[in-house]
Amino acid sequence: MKKFLSLFILALAFSSCQEDLKTNNPGFQALKDDMMWRGTDARAYISTTGELRIEALNQYDQVTLSTESADEDVYVLGTTDSANSASYFSSFNDLDLEYGTIPVSGPVYSVVLIGGGTGYTPDCDMQPNGLYTCDSAHNTTGGSGTGLTLAIGTNGLGGVNKIVKVVSRGNGYLPGDIVTVTSGDLNCQVKVVNVETSNGEIEITDYDPLNMTVTGTFKFNAVNVDNNPFGLPVVNFQYGEFYKIPIYPDSKK
Repeated sequence: MKKFLSLFILALAFSSCQEDLKTNNPGFQALKDDMMWRGTDARAYISTTGELRIEALNQYDQVTLSTESADEDVYVLGTTDSANSASYFSSFNDLDLEYGTIPVSGPVYSVVLIGGGTGYTPDCDMQPNGLYTCDSAHNTTGGSGTGLTLAIGTNGLGGVNKIVKVVSRGNGYLPGDIVTVTSGDLNCQVKVVNVETSNGEIEITDYDPLNMTVTGTFKFNAVNVDNNPFGLPVVNFQYGEFYKIPIYPDSKK
């Protein structure tokens, strides 16, 4: 009961902070490991090739969000595409800690279908409400890890047209791994997008080229880049928002 009450109070406090964010121009905030983190200075930069970088700082910390474009879209993190990334840097009492959504091995977080194959039996059925119910899962082979199982849906002819969900995440997989779903004609393949310890997304909800501001949301898990024993293995940012961050030319690119 005490834990539920604490979470309820935290949700109310964060909701209030979300409203405050929109009265501050610019504003940048998130929950870092379930504690409020707010940037006292936030700026964005666009390179000559169109890449966006947002930097938010406070007394001891910096969060950097990078996307391949300033276009309004969702950018997935923790993949092999280094143009889309998030990082967190902390410096306190001569202790420097750096975290990033870099490609690392681990349990699978998400996959994407790259070849539907033939001859498969579905694990999941669509209900009248549009949701899927799954009562089994397929094993997989290939890639860097072991133990990944997937619940699949088919097009009625045995071809996989949707990976419904990851049932067992396995371990030891790398972003970009190509994995084959067993049974059927052994020709359905998926690609590992990212892993559980390094993932997330940045969504740009408003890019204003006239006033040169950018607004959006973010969330991510980032790993300890240097495996520094004085830091946690992973930091987690949730419910992140940035509001009307001013954009400048990027002198670094």
